[in-house]
Amino acid sequence: MRLMVQDGFTIDQAAAFAGITETMVRDYHQHGLVEEPASDSSGTRRYRSPELLRLVQVRVLAGAGVPLAEIRDLLDYLCHIERVLEE
Repeated sequence: MRLMVQDGFTIDQAAAFAGITETMVRDYHQHGLVEEPASDSSGTRRYRSPELLRLVQVRVLAGAGVPLAEIRDLLDYLCHIERVLEE
């Protein structure tokens, strides 16, 4: 997969990186599990490291049987714990 680092990943590249389909990426957006990235000057949404990490986290949890309705709260809680530990 060829990619210019400053550009970020397109949705098809992000989906391939996370091991899911573009439809699943869009579904994760609709469920509020992954934020839609901003569009670049050409109107293409570019996924960067934070969105890629979140896609993989959601895929792993969903694959482990965690219901989509619970994943966002779980990941948000884990991010909160991480911030508390860093302080």
